[in-house]
Amino acid sequence: MKNKLMFLIGEGIKRKVNTKTFKIVNIILILAIPILINIDTIIKFFGGDFDTATEVYINDETNNLYDTFINTFEQTESFTISQTDIEFKKLEESKEDLENDIKEDESKNIILTIKSDEENILTAELTAYDEIDSGLEQRILNTLNTIRMNIAIQQSNISAEELANIYKSVEISKVMLNTEYDEAAENIKTFSYTLIPIFIIPFFLIVIFVIQMIGAEINEEKTSKSMEIIISSVSPKTHFISKMVTVNAFVLLQSILMLIYGAIGLIIRSKINGTGIIESFGINLNQVGEMISASSLLQEVILALPLIIILLVLSIIAYSLLAGILASMTTSIEDYQQLQTPMMILIMVGYYLALMASGFENATFITVFSIVPFISALLAPVLLIMGQIGITEIIISIVLLIIVIGLFFKYGIRVYKVGILNYSTSKLWAKLFKAMRQKD
Repeated sequence: MKNKLMFLIGEGIKRKVNTKTFKIVNIILILAIPILINIDTIIKFFGGDFDTATEVYINDETNNLYDTFINTFEQTESFTISQTDIEFKKLEESKEDLENDIKEDESKNIILTIKSDEENILTAELTAYDEIDSGLEQRILNTLNTIRMNIAIQQSNISAEELANIYKSVEISKVMLNTEYDEAAENIKTFSYTLIPIFIIPFFLIVIFVIQMIGAEINEEKTSKSMEIIISSVSPKTHFISKMVTVNAFVLLQSILMLIYGAIGLIIRSKINGTGIIESFGINLNQVGEMISASSLLQEVILALPLIIILLVLSIIAYSLLAGILASMTTSIEDYQQLQTPMMILIMVGYYLALMASGFENATFITVFSIVPFISALLAPVLLIMGQIGITEIIISIVLLIIVIGLFFKYGIRVYKVGILNYSTSKLWAKLFKAMRQKD
């Protein structure tokens, strides 16, 4: 049995790897993934203005507010866009000449004209070739309003001490009644929210890939009638195991290749930009390191990492077994697509619960769902990062998955024996339930 099993697995993987489709797809991926990672650099290379700063020329007709405007703008707290996207310049040439230059080049530069006004104290005018960024416009407006208020206060003959008192910030001190409150852990949670999609989306896609491939493999053999020849040489159990191992090994191989392609793209990005791979995406490693050392929550996550990996692997095995059992019951890929709906519902429930987990903090039902097989792989690691569950729940999830896998393997083999050689859909469920009651 062992020799036959290894032969089927080896031939299955070799057949998939040697296909033209596999080679063409990977040639496309090894080009596309590095290109996508470095798309901003490519745009800049071909003359794009992906990160070109907007130049704002200040035409100060009051002759004394240029420096005040710059300082006030930089101190404004309501940032709507990054300061690196804006570059202020004092208008040295005539306004008309600059307007003509903007028209000819169709540039995104802006002219801000500041005027004195007896009634309104200040008025302003923005001149641009076309639409002005709403965030920049709002921040300019906030800055001008602040300057206008300052001028109004000064014109009211308010003393410097009273003026300082007006602008003095309110001092707020925090009092946490929760003695177990961990500020570092809260910072880790906030940081982790951005990483959650990076974790759940690849796993979601891998499971979908596995489910589709197993269904396609089994139905292809049934449709071509090659299933009867194979089963005459090996037992259904051996064939079932070989399909599970072959598909998962192929998916693992493709995932590793995509990680390599991504690493190539990151290395290219770091070489071009002259920064580290992680730093090229704006992540401060020193800050992350301080958060890790200060947070007991993240230390727990690191300790639970081997258990999380086991949970993910067992979940993929469980989905593979269920997909193989359901695929054996169908006679075509179209029938299988209808029958795989329960699996799709399970994985979608886990996917959306993981995305919305922060909105159900400390809810009992979300904790219960974190140990439910098929859903736990997506939800439990997310809740662990957020501090809503501990290692105990991860262990419970693993135990339940092992039980489910054992039941699937025991009764699923019986169903598989009946299903793979059945080409009729009449009374299929009755036959399958009868097969589950039979002894091996």
